Amino acid sequence: MNDEDSSAYGIAYSNTLSDQANGQFMYYTADAGYVFLRDKAYKLGAFFGWAYYGQKSDSMGCGQIASPVGPCEVPVSKRLIGSQDTNWNAPRIGMSAEAMLLERWRVSADVAYLPWTDFTGRDNHLLRDETAFYDQRGRSGAGVQVEGTLSYFLSKNFSIGVGARYWAMWTGGDSDVSFNYGARTPAKYSMERWGTFFQTSYTF
Repeated sequence: MNDEDSSAYGIAYSNTLSDQANGQFMYYTADAGYVFLRDKAYKLGAFFGWAYYGQKSDSMGCGQIASPVGPCEVPVSKRLIGSQDTNWNAPRIGMSAEAMLLERWRVSADVAYLPWTDFTGRDNHLLRDETAFYDQRGRSGAGVQVEGTLSYFLSKNFSIGVGARYWAMWTGGDSDVSFNYGARTPAKYSMERWGTFFQTSYTF
């Protein structure tokens, strides 16, 4: 975790590094759609639905890399110094397509646009004389979700596949953060996630 601050702790710029631990995330999507082009070898349709993404992680240890003064003057190892919780909700609209490359091979792709996002989070700072937390809020942003899968049919109904996905979401200009001592300031939040996955599918 890379934490940057300006005009804080009596110095012009602070930049600290911490290890991540106990990270976990959860997501779901629920869609309804209609296939408007269909053939033995391909399908093309549209869908709409809802997406949720949540992530939690802890920050362990702290090392100052920008200034000899300020927080974390001496690295603190194996000590919990903070945590971050984030939650994203968004409607999504998009297109879905699939095509049979060979008798048993199929490629499919989903592309979704998120026309609006709702973000809530809490940033907990524990390496202080008094524990501080920042409540984070943002909405009226946007996002994209792209996913592609290559599948192999072991039988007519059962397939295995490998895929890749990219997700990005961000908030709009009315986002803010409020401090536990009452102050509030404008802010902006964004997230990106990409990776690969394996899946199995059975069609009735």
